[in-house]
Amino acid sequence: MLIAQRDRPYRALVVDDDDVLRTAMHRFIARLGFEVQSTDNGSRALALFEAQGADIVLLDAAMPVMNGFAACEAIRALPAGRRVPVIMITSYEDEDSVDRAFAAGATEYVNKPIRWAVLRNRLQQLVEAADAERRLRQDHAFFQCLVDAIPDPTLVCDREGIVRWINRDASRFPLVAEATVGAPLRLAQGVTEPASGESDAQAIVTRIRTQVADSDTQLDLLLRGVHPAAGEVYAEMHALALRGLDGINFGLILRLQDVTARELEAQRLRNQVTRYGALAHHDSLTGLANRRLFEDILNEAVSTAGSTGEHLAVMFVDLDGFKGINDTWGHAAGDQVLCQVATRVQGVVRPPDTVARLGGDEFAVLLRDVSGCPAALDLGQRILAAVSKPMELADGPAGIGASIGVSWFPEHGPDGATLLRCADEAMYAVKIHGKHGVAMAGSDTLRVG
Repeated sequence: MLIAQRDRPYRALVVDDDDVLRTAMHRFIARLGFEVQSTDNGSRALALFEAQGADIVLLDAAMPVMNGFAACEAIRALPAGRRVPVIMITSYEDEDSVDRAFAAGATEYVNKPIRWAVLRNRLQQLVEAADAERRLRQDHAFFQCLVDAIPDPTLVCDREGIVRWINRDASRFPLVAEATVGAPLRLAQGVTEPASGESDAQAIVTRIRTQVADSDTQLDLLLRGVHPAAGEVYAEMHALALRGLDGINFGLILRLQDVTARELEAQRLRNQVTRYGALAHHDSLTGLANRRLFEDILNEAVSTAGSTGEHLAVMFVDLDGFKGINDTWGHAAGDQVLCQVATRVQGVVRPPDTVARLGGDEFAVLLRDVSGCPAALDLGQRILAAVSKPMELADGPAGIGASIGVSWFPEHGPDGATLLRCADEAMYAVKIHGKHGVAMAGSDTLRVG
C-alpha cells in the first residue's frame, strides 16, 4: 500500500552500516512513495539531516563512527529534529537497549530481522501522525495570528473557563489577572461592574460564562478597575459563545475594548453638569440654597404639609449694620461676614430645615414640623443671638445684628409665596421698631435681642 498522495512525497533517511540491509530498506521504502536518502553511519546521517531534513529517520543502533543512540540524540537536538519520527532498527532485544533507544528520543523500536509489513505500517502511521500534528500546529499558529490581529485585548476560553488563546494585548491589560494559556479566566482583583454594582471579580466571570453559554447573542458589559500604575481603567467587554455546527458550546471569545478616556470624559462632563446645576440652585459665596431653590423647597414642603397636617415656619433674616461693614472694612470683609452668618445659622437649625441666602444680606429659613409659634420664635431668638456675636475678620472683630420676621403655616398663608411675604413684612416691623429683634407675622408682639 502506497503512502497517501500529498503535495510532495515524504522524505525518509535510512541509516545502516549493513550495505545489503540498507539497500533493501531503501528500495522498499521508495516503493511506498517516499523520497529516500541513505548512509552508513550516524555522523553522515546527522550531516544529511542538517542539510536536507527528513520526514522520518530509520536508524540502526550499532554503527561505526556514531551509533544510532548518539545520532538520535543529536538529531533531536536540532530545531528541525525535535518532532521528526525516528525508528530505531536493531538486533538488540534486551530491555536496556529498548530503554536506551527511547531515552535517546526514538519514536518506535523495530527488531531485526525486519518484518516488512510491520515496517510499512509503522512508517505510514508515524509520518501521517507527524503530518497531522504539524498541520495542527500550523492551524494553531494561524488562529493565534488571527487573535493577535484583533486590535483589542482578546481571550478565547473553553467551556470550562480555561484560557486557550490570548493575544498580546490581553496579556498586559490591567483588568485581566495574569492571563496565561491553560489557566482559568480571571479578572484582576477589584474589578467591578458599575451597572449592576457587582464588586466580586470572580462572580462577574461566572455570570459571563453562564449568560454566554445560554445565549447566541453577544453579552456586553462595562467593567471598571483601578490599576496601581494606570489608575482608573474602564473597558467594554464583549463576550460571545463559540459553537459547533450542532450547537454544542465550545466556550467563548471575550474582547475588551479600552474606553477609559471616554468614561473619564463622561465623568468630567457629569461632574460639570452637577456643578453647574449646584451653581444654578446655590449661592456661590456661602454655598447655601439660593432664592430659586428655597422657593421650590418651600412650595414642596407646603404641598406635603397640606396633606399631612405638618406645621411649618418661615423666617426672613435681614442683617443690621452690614452696610457699615462694607463701607468701613470693604467688600472682602462683607463676604467674610456673610459666610460666617451662613455657618452660624446652619449651626442653630436642625438637619431637616433649610437655610438660604436670598441675596445681598437677606437670608431665609424654612423650619419643618415645628411644635408651635413659641418654638419658632425661640429658634429665631437663638439665630439672632448667634448672628449677634462678634464676627472674626482679618482686620479684627466686628459686630452686627439682625431683624427677623416669622410666618406660620397654615395660619399666615396657603402657599410659599404668601408665607415668605408675611415673614418679610414681619421683618420690616422689627426694623421699624428699632431693629435687632424677632417678630411673628400678624402680631404686635416683638422680641428684641
